[in-house]
This record gives sequence, structure tokens and C-alpha cells, in this order.
Amino acid sequence: MKIYDFLIIGAGSAGCNIAHYLQKKGKKIAIADKEGVAGGGSGAAGAFLSPLPGKENLYNTFINNALLFSLKFYEELSPNAIVKKGVLRIANENFDNDKLEKNSVENRYYDSKELQEISHNFNKIEGYFYENAAILNPHEICKKLIEKCDFYQEDIQELVYEDNFYVFKNFRAKNIILAQGVIKPLVKTPYMEISPIFGVKIDVKTTTKIPFNIHKSISISANRRDGLVAIGATKERHDASKMECLTSCEKCDFYVNSEQGQIETLLREANELIKLENLEVAKIYRGARATIKSYFPVIGKAINYEGSLKKHPSIKNGTKIPPDLLEHFPNLYLMNALGSRGFVVAPYLAEFLGENILNNAKIPKELSSEQLFYKRARKNNP
Repeated sequence: MKIYDFLIIGAGSAGCNIAHYLQKKGKKIAIADKEGVAGGGSGAAGAFLSPLPGKENLYNTFINNALLFSLKFYEELSPNAIVKKGVLRIANENFDNDKLEKNSVENRYYDSKELQEISHNFNKIEGYFYENAAILNPHEICKKLIEKCDFYQEDIQELVYEDNFYVFKNFRAKNIILAQGVIKPLVKTPYMEISPIFGVKIDVKTTTKIPFNIHKSISISANRRDGLVAIGATKERHDASKMECLTSCEKCDFYVNSEQGQIETLLREANELIKLENLEVAKIYRGARATIKSYFPVIGKAINYEGSLKKHPSIKNGTKIPPDLLEHFPNLYLMNALGSRGFVVAPYLAEFLGENILNNAKIPKELSSEQLFYKRARKNNP
């Protein structure tokens, strides 16, 4: 029977990045996913690495710091899987011209005449260009990340802990990291209320040369090294209290039945920005990305919610109990809720979580599972 230091459950951007980090630190790693490597929301992601404009605040500072970290990380990891040509952001209902222009991220304004001089295929649009942006090949990146780990295509539905090990069919693991995205967690974590956000992406063939990524309400990639162009968008947000993901988006009637209309909308909105000549849809991807209300991802120890409140009922009244005194599931950690920027934040989060596990480094408050636990416990005080 094989023995591993860590089993990571979930082989998307989160799971693959933390697996890579720990393996590089000399740990023996297994990673498992029922759909395969990048088989869920991460595989369906456009994998656009872009800055978040706007006045500086805690969230966009986190995203933009993560972006700079991740761009360097991916370029060193797999230069052929990343195309770094920048992004043109066009004003929409969420980011008007004022917000795009007056923000902490350096940019350059292009009017429609300048854009049509770059490519006659641009329609009459204007926008702001950000140099530090790229697109990845998500499947290639995820496979590269875990090439020195053991991968199991397994649907793990239960955790069995015996004699200080988590026991599975033919192997054991000292520690578990849950990086399952929208899938129902294997332990109760009511403080982490995941909302699935559905995204759709298509890879297309076109003879149009696209000089850089373009983002409005949809994203269009520059021409990738494989000759394809990715077009993607977030299409639906689900209320976590009304819907629980029990299967993959590829098999979910809710998405499959609305697929054609979504593709037509993507192509129409793309052609409003730049004319795509000799267009052919090569492949369609769907996936649900996990997010929570604060939009920040979540990392840290998996807290036993019911056990902690039973041990320290005064938490409900606002008593501050040191995190080390909470009840935790043994040797069990979380890395989840990366949202639509999974590939931007995952390497950055892996560094935080890895250092916390190996060297007891402190996790930033806004990312910690403990912060969510305390909020939920006090909110539910009758």
C-alpha cells in the first residue's frame, strides 16, 4: 500500500497548484479527481490572467499582487503554455471609462482610429490597454503542475481516518487538502457557503490575427500557440441555497439545454468587438466556478463547526477564542472559492497555504477559513 504525505482532492487550478508547491518542497503527493485533470470549471475557464482595475482596495490589491506573482510563475513553469500580449479592456456596466482610466494599474488609452490602425478588423471601439495580462492553456498547465505527482481518477465520496492516516483503496495519506470547487465537500463546512458561477468557453479557428486579449462583458484571447482563439464569459450565477452541484456541467441538463443560445451570444458579442473571419467553432467547454459572498478565496485548516461551538459556545456571543483552540478535522485543509480568477490567484494561494502547513506561517485574515467560521457562528446567534 502506497503512503503519501498529502492527498489533494480536486485537480483544477487550486488542487494542481498546491500539489505542485508541496511536491517541490519534497513531499510525496497524490491528487484525485473524478473528472480527470482540469475536467471541471478550471478546464472550462478562459484562463485569462488580467488585472483588476479600480481604486485601490483590499480585494483588487490582492488580485493584482497575485497576477504579478502568477505571470512570473507560469512563464517559468511552462513558457509554451502562456501567451503574454496584454489586454484591452472596454467599458461596460461594471467598469465605466472613468474607472478604467483612473485606477492604480498602469494603462494606455486607445481610440477607435488607433485600434483600426493596429488591425482593420477592430470595430469602432475604444479601450484601455494593460500590458501585464496573458492567457494560458489550462489543461496543459494543470498537467505540467502535477507531472511529478501520482494522479488517480477517482470519485472519493467519503473520508476514512484510521491510525493517523486517511485510508483509501490502495493507498494512505497523512494529510488531505480539499480543493473540490463547487462539489459538495467531504466534511461539513457551513461557514463556507459556495455559490456556483457557470461559465462557458469556446475555442474557435479564425484567420483574423488578434493582437492582444480583449475584455468587455466577454473575453476574447489573442491567437494562441495552438492556432486557436478562446472566447469565454460568465453566464449564470446560482444561489447556493437553491442548487447543489452533484454532477459535471457536461452532464447537467440545465446547461446542455441552453448551450446553443449561449454560443450564439458569445459569437455575436465577439464580432461586435472584432470581426472574426473564416470562423469555425472547434470545441465547447462548460464549467461551474466556486465563489463566496466576499469574493475572496478560502484557505486554511478545515474547522469542525459543530465541535467548535459545542466546545466554546460563547463564540456565538462574540467571544474571541484563539484559532488554535478551535476544533479542527485532523490533518485536513481547504483551498477553495477561487471564482472566475482561479488561474490568477492559485499559485499565490498555494504559497500562502503551503507555508502555513509546513512552517506555520500566518494566512492573511481575509483569506482564512477561521475568519469565515467566526462570521458564521456570530451571525447564527439567536
